Amino acid sequence: MVSEACKCIHELGMPFFNHEVVKKALIMAMEKKKDKMVLDLSKESFGGGLITINQMTKGFTRVKDGLENLALDIPNAKKKFNGYVYVERAKLNGWVSSSFATM
Repeated sequence: MVSEACKCIHELGMPFFNHEVVKKALIMAMEKKKDKMVLDLSKESFGGGLITINQMTKGFTRVKDGLENLALDIPNAKKKFNGYVYVERAKLNGWVSSSFATM
């Protein structure tokens, strides 16, 4: 499933828009507790050079900046995002800029 998702991202041919993929994956993980799938997708897409650190960081930033609105649909959105293991794992793996900070 992850390799198929990476193939689809590649076939879109719009690498400057991959931050939207990151944003959507993070929101899906927050809504549905799909942490492992999102981690696997990030690992494969970043490791294969499909999604860059800039696009990853931009996606994370977009989620962080939209937490007020997300809280309308996802209870405790801020708490989930700030306490998210995914954010720390992304920093440790170098998927996002080390200067990325949660709220």
